[in-house]
Amino acid sequence: MPSNKKLSFGPASKMPEVPKGEYAELTFSNEGDLMWEHKEDGEYGMKFFIPIVLLSHPSVESLPSSGSAMHWVSKADAASQIYMVVTENMDAPGLKKEIFGKKWKLTRSITGSYRLDQA
Repeated sequence: MPSNKKLSFGPASKMPEVPKGEYAELTFSNEGDLMWEHKEDGEYGMKFFIPIVLLSHPSVESLPSSGSAMHWVSKADAASQIYMVVTENMDAPGLKKEIFGKKWKLTRSITGSYRLDQA
């Protein structure tokens, strides 16, 4: 019986850091091979691995018009907050429409902090 699983090797792509004072546009993903995860990083604390489709980024020149699937890996409060909302309420009615059905703007302030807003 054939398996529907595809083989893959190596780590998933990670979104480059957004430069201070700039922003990236993305959608959150709950489909495909990328998983919502968190991992302890001994030196810096908890890091969140959030599956996204990157639509625009100031450091990435050529993205396909449909975007590029990858992880946003971050220890930022914005990453922690969206991770908790999604993983603790995955079965909540309307969550997919409110979180996954929208375009988001990830802005990095000149001080280095991140903010997520629906675009």
